[in-house]
Amino acid sequence: RRMKARAPPPPNQPSAASRIHSEHKSPAETSVISDQNLVSMKENMINRLVDFTVILPGGVEQKSTVQGSKAVMDLLVDLCSQYRLNPSQHSLELKSSGAQQPLSYKPNTLIGALDVQMVLLKEKVPEEKTKRPLPRVPEKSVRLVVNYLKTQKAVVRVSPEVPLHSIIPAICEKCEVSQEHVVLLRDGITGEELELTKSLEELGIKELYAWDRKREPNRKASVSNDAIEKEKTRLLGLFKADRRSSK
Repeated sequence: RRMKARAPPPPNQPSAASRIHSEHKSPAETSVISDQNLVSMKENMINRLVDFTVILPGGVEQKSTVQGSKAVMDLLVDLCSQYRLNPSQHSLELKSSGAQQPLSYKPNTLIGALDVQMVLLKEKVPEEKTKRPLPRVPEKSVRLVVNYLKTQKAVVRVSPEVPLHSIIPAICEKCEVSQEHVVLLRDGITGEELELTKSLEELGIKELYAWDRKREPNRKASVSNDAIEKEKTRLLGLFKADRRSSK
């Protein structure tokens, strides 16, 4: 009696030999297959056409399509050339749909490797060059001789270009005179009171008299005493000069 031939396996099921072969694949072979799949996926992403919206610096929106194999820096050059802009003065900000933060990329990153939905063509803000501060011009100052308390003298370095009321604090500090009671006089002889709105340059003086109304109630006596002291100093100087010349 003839026996029937064995039926072939179903077409959708791998043969027993192939099942045994797949079950005994080495990890290295499995890794090669997964790497090949990954490379294939990357190639598909890079070779695809990428559609996105370009937003120009003025806010105008334009639709654009590029090959996924184009680098970001090349896209910048192409867009700037298309819209007559300077690439060195512009940059690209790439965004994907639903993401608030822009995509991070390098200049040579391929567009197809990014999920780009929007490209913002932004003008670079010029960096302000650090300006060196101008050298400070030394403030002009002069030595002001201040006579006070009849026979006392003090030297104060002040600006000759500011009004007298601006230098009163320095005079009072040096001479230990109260600002509330001081009066500035041209000299101790005439007793002419100086205008506090004028400067030393305007008045043409480098010496003055600070009269303290509290400590020297009698202004005339103070002025006359100062005049006497000045006259004594002048006569003493003349006397010494005569003695030197007679020798």
